[in-house]
Amino acid sequence: MNKQKGYTPAVYMQMLQHFTKTGECDDAALHQGDAIATYLIETMQDATVRTHVLGSTVCARVFTDTMVQFVALMLQKANYQLQRASAELRQIKEAAAWSLTNRRGGWKALVQQVDGKYAALGFERSFYLHEFETLQHWSDDGTWQHFLDNWEQLLYRHLEELNRKTLDERRDMQDRLLRHNLQAVPDYLREHDTPENTFVQTWALMGGRWNSIEFERLERVTRLQRRYPVLHTIAERMGRVADATGRLRQRAGEGHTGQMRHAAPCDIAGVSQGHDLGALLPHELAQWLDPALEGIFLHKYLTSQLQTFDYQSRSLASGRSLHPQPASLKGPMIVCVDRSGSMMGEPGQIALSLLMQLAELCEQQKRPCYLIAFAVRAQPIDVMRDRTQLLRFFSTRPAGDTDARAMMQSTFGLLDNHPEHAASDVLWVTDFRIPPVPDTLLHEMGRRRRQGTHFFGLQIGIAENNWRQHFDEMFCITDVKMPVC
Repeated sequence: MNKQKGYTPAVYMQMLQHFTKTGECDDAALHQGDAIATYLIETMQDATVRTHVLGSTVCARVFTDTMVQFVALMLQKANYQLQRASAELRQIKEAAAWSLTNRRGGWKALVQQVDGKYAALGFERSFYLHEFETLQHWSDDGTWQHFLDNWEQLLYRHLEELNRKTLDERRDMQDRLLRHNLQAVPDYLREHDTPENTFVQTWALMGGRWNSIEFERLERVTRLQRRYPVLHTIAERMGRVADATGRLRQRAGEGHTGQMRHAAPCDIAGVSQGHDLGALLPHELAQWLDPALEGIFLHKYLTSQLQTFDYQSRSLASGRSLHPQPASLKGPMIVCVDRSGSMMGEPGQIALSLLMQLAELCEQQKRPCYLIAFAVRAQPIDVMRDRTQLLRFFSTRPAGDTDARAMMQSTFGLLDNHPEHAASDVLWVTDFRIPPVPDTLLHEMGRRRRQGTHFFGLQIGIAENNWRQHFDEMFCITDVKMPVC
């Protein structure tokens, strides 16, 4: 734990990715205060590791995932040590607010406490005895704060020593694991002629530990993607990105061209929705001019829901044009998986296979991916934080009835978290034996679609489906062995 540098998991991930892409790494001297960063750099500088990682994309992936799992373990242990020190940190904070009376009566006990714990780390007991006992400087705010700052620094230095000790105890085991993975994985893939895309989907669920038996068990799940090509189609639909860099792209337009002048003769063809201020219906204009309704008007303007006249000019000519249109980045993928009893067996395996494919797609496109259980209760899982959660999720036995209300509310909650989530892709994987939900939820779903959220459905089985009108696109797998309910 390094309070000054404040290393986060993202910092370590950036170090690993920079190395696998360029073969470069920082000087270890720049990270002396952080045991994890120092270890990563020393590992990157190992000649054998460099040969494997820089010579193979598979080994680069194996190296990154193996080290990420180790970093996660070390951070978990460091966080545990920090939690144990929380009482002492709180004591330091409380001492900062002590009155002069409390300082006079309590400074000696604090100095003895700090000396007893941190003498080996360089605590200057004699200095503070001189300051507080001889010079009575416990009443000086600057001297008192200096003591507390020194105490806190020693505490964090102690935590760093504990973390370094923990890492050293596991270092040999981690080194052996990394070398085993770097050697065994490529050998297995060559021997079995395993496609790389199959490998990356399967390996991502193994938690950085190679086991051929576990790999083959998970690989059988990925083979369902070949048996059911519609899974690839769904991934393509949800993974569509016109231009991930956000640059302008050319778009062709066909139709009619014309010029509408103020008070030019034209016909009113009807009423539509939009944000054309020059074509507002009278009651919308009244809202605009009323200060009490201005907020409602602005919301409808931003969402293009103002009621406007639909004009048709008397003199229009057909035409065709090319014009640039900005490409937008996509929001998260939100996958809602039915975990009721009717999804037991192969339907659940199909859902896992599809999620493996979508998670890898999100990794490539740098998009969040959330998994929501689709039963009575619904709690979103951030799949990209740790993909081994997929295995834990699907290892639970499907049971109970289906209730879409909690799932829909969780989905809407995720969409509300960030503005960019409006461009999300939402997928329901279920047999669609779903009881009706309140109209308010259906109306909210429709509103989200109008704002840019895409809703897809994968129906497994041949049950009657009354939900199609609420989705942008519905896919179906009928030739599957369903459980007997």
